[in-house]
Amino acid sequence: MIDFVEVALSWGLPAILIDQVMFFIVYKIAGDQICIVDVAYPTSHLVAGIIYCIFSEIPLPSKIINIILVVLWSMRLAGFVFIYRVIGGYRDERFENIFNEFNSDRLKKNLMVLVQFLFQGVFIFVTSIPLYFLFQNNLTWKSENFQGLQIMNYIALSIIPFSICLEAIADIQLEKFKKLQQQGLIPKTEIMDTGFWKKSRHPNLFFDLITWGCFGLSAIYDGLSVCALIGPIVLFCAMEFVTIPITEAHMKKKRGEAFDQYVQRTNKFLIF
Repeated sequence: MIDFVEVALSWGLPAILIDQVMFFIVYKIAGDQICIVDVAYPTSHLVAGIIYCIFSEIPLPSKIINIILVVLWSMRLAGFVFIYRVIGGYRDERFENIFNEFNSDRLKKNLMVLVQFLFQGVFIFVTSIPLYFLFQNNLTWKSENFQGLQIMNYIALSIIPFSICLEAIADIQLEKFKKLQQQGLIPKTEIMDTGFWKKSRHPNLFFDLITWGCFGLSAIYDGLSVCALIGPIVLFCAMEFVTIPITEAHMKKKRGEAFDQYVQRTNKFLIF
């Protein structure tokens, strides 16, 4: 626990908050493009991973495997948001509805957006807790060590690349659908219900939760390291009680009865 205080609280949290402040500056330079906050989210997880990797004393091969997985998740999501949201000039109505009431007072609006970035930084610190314990878990990847908890560790780590790819597929499926709507080939009142979205209303969130659940499971090596599960549990709560209700309320407002019917025939998370 002393190491956690010295590394995570003394180095990890400040680094994450500094990264969030830097992205707030980018947000201002980019003309108040609020989707920058979604680029900052995965990038700050990577910052946390790098900090924990630097202070880690596990063997180099384990460090390399762990950091590659963190980079893969982070850069995939950050790149997707940057290309399809930031460069595409997407305006997130969910955020705009929150901050539009401050349009008459620029200083107050900037302050509120900065608070959003900093709050997200604290949230990221919590959800990245699995990474701290992951870089403390001495996985050697030798056949004689495939026993006990390490079997679970190895299986969980092996699942992560697949869940990242499946999340990417879900995101791309939705973007292609939106593009067809923009081109007028699909009515704007129609709801995406093909591919992974045929069974699940939020398959991208489902696969993201699988990824971080596996990061948590791969980091457990003793009683204290069970705290690694705090991250995915908090992430699930944020999805269940914040992200999804806001998104679905917005969809219901735009699609009305069609969305209600979609809800009845699909799962919230599960894709089967």
